[in-house]
Amino acid sequence: MECRRVSAALIDLDGCIYRGGEPIEGSKEAVSKLRRSGVKILFLTNNSSLPVRDYVKKLKFMGIDVSDEEILTSALAAAMYLKREYGKVRVLPVGMKGVLEALVNEGHEIVWLPEEDPKVVLVGLDTNFTYDKLKIALRALLNGAAFVATNADPSLPVERGLIPGAGAIVKALETASGRKPVIVGKPSRLIMEIALSTLRVEARETVVIGDRVETDIMAGKAIGAHTILVLSGVTRRDDLPRYPREVHPDLVFPSLREAVEHILSS
Repeated sequence: MECRRVSAALIDLDGCIYRGGEPIEGSKEAVSKLRRSGVKILFLTNNSSLPVRDYVKKLKFMGIDVSDEEILTSALAAAMYLKREYGKVRVLPVGMKGVLEALVNEGHEIVWLPEEDPKVVLVGLDTNFTYDKLKIALRALLNGAAFVATNADPSLPVERGLIPGAGAIVKALETASGRKPVIVGKPSRLIMEIALSTLRVEARETVVIGDRVETDIMAGKAIGAHTILVLSGVTRRDDLPRYPREVHPDLVFPSLREAVEHILSS
């Protein structure tokens, strides 16, 4: 991968920049080096729990200077997708602050009961998910609401390992309803096309860096971008043989620090 061919980097957060609330060693310096080199940066996360401004605060607390425009969450991408496909609609959310604020900011109306005639059920990570929430969302789906999910990640890396991700909740609703959702987050092309449009770059001049083959790398492959897997999150090098060769990353490095060193030295 030659540096002159890379004008933009789509960088995952969980497992790439930090694990939970702990920054990954070298990530701050790696981002600074990319900035100084003139590479455009967009932090692209499937984690829908927080609003954009909270991710900005979190990164700044870790010493990484970032603007709102450099963060794209699956919640924001989903709200943008809904607006494009349906206009401003009534949405029954299963999610946290990130989902709720993204919907409001894009002009959608949030409703909480199937009787309020939601046109869409939007499902994201919800650490307060309950059986009652499952019943309410299921009723809305059975009444004909569209089924959209921010992402389908089965787990989420934190300081002490993995916790259930949004995909665990999505799968419960999928099983109960017998319906497949539209997935907006990685590896869907939907979020990747929004990312490229945001940066105004072509996929061929973009590198996608992340810690999951089934989300980050497959998303990069779907749009024809360069792909780099870092081993600081979920996927391990020993996991690669179980994936088809066509979705293997172009390069593998221990962390973002080594990945950026390679990009800038090529």
